[in-house]
Amino acid sequence: MAITFWQLEDHGHQATQHELTREALCSGQHYWLDLEIDDLPHLEPLRDQLPGHALSWEDASKPGQRPKYEDNGAYLFIVMRGLDTTRSRLTDQLNTVQLACFLTAQGLITVRSGPMASATGVHERLTKGATLLASGPDALLHALLDDLVDSYGPHVEAWETEMDHLLREALDRPRQRVMAHILSVRKHLLLLRRLAFGQREILAQLAKERDGLVQEAWRPYFQDVYDHLSGLVEVSETLRDSVTIAVDVYMNSVNNRLNEVMKVLTVISSIMLPLTLVTGIYGMNFQWMPGLQHPHGFFWMLGVMGLIAGGMILYFKRAHWL
Repeated sequence: MAITFWQLEDHGHQATQHELTREALCSGQHYWLDLEIDDLPHLEPLRDQLPGHALSWEDASKPGQRPKYEDNGAYLFIVMRGLDTTRSRLTDQLNTVQLACFLTAQGLITVRSGPMASATGVHERLTKGATLLASGPDALLHALLDDLVDSYGPHVEAWETEMDHLLREALDRPRQRVMAHILSVRKHLLLLRRLAFGQREILAQLAKERDGLVQEAWRPYFQDVYDHLSGLVEVSETLRDSVTIAVDVYMNSVNNRLNEVMKVLTVISSIMLPLTLVTGIYGMNFQWMPGLQHPHGFFWMLGVMGLIAGGMILYFKRAHWL
């Protein structure tokens, strides 16, 4: 069981870990209840003390939810998705971790589909004495979402580096596997854009949320997170354009190489054509042909053929075909 329950001390701003009890939830102190989906059955005895409609809790218990924002009056229900930063591969990180949040005036409840770096970071800050809960549950929500959005930054930068590498490969070594890689990157960038775009609207709602659940003093901070995520959306749009450019570069490189090959083959065929004509004529079964009976006739004919080939190569070079 991974339930973590933080609550303010009665005498001050220090938040400490408490045992999750009915009395603790009814104490009137700000709290943060952090748990994973597997821990939800352990909350059944306390469900009547926790905010949220049964349908919202059902959504929180299913890890495949889309980002969403619901204002239910007494609480806000939010679903965000954070990158799985425990994975080293970029594509694996897009198997995101779901974060469902119930925000009330008294506390914040988060339900995660798995380990999340942003939640771990906030736990460490509270352990070191951070006064997030003293500022209100909305301050704690901001800390979580700020870390969650910040985790997208290095991820997007890594995709930019990947696209630069693909552009160079598409230009220098346009092979089939490069095109397959480009199309795979395109699919993952579309997924990244969809995630960032959907969550940006949630942060826009939090930045203008009514008094009571999101304090006016914290709205600029949510606006700042919104601005960061908007920047990531713009970068993802640029990366999508880079994919289109990479496809064009690949196709142009392939066509240019094909044209070079066809040009070389055409030149070789053009040189061989008159030589084939000469050998074809002298290959006819006639008894009397010029030079046929001469002891040096074969070598003369080779010389003539060499002159023809050399003359054609010289002409092609002067015409800039070679």
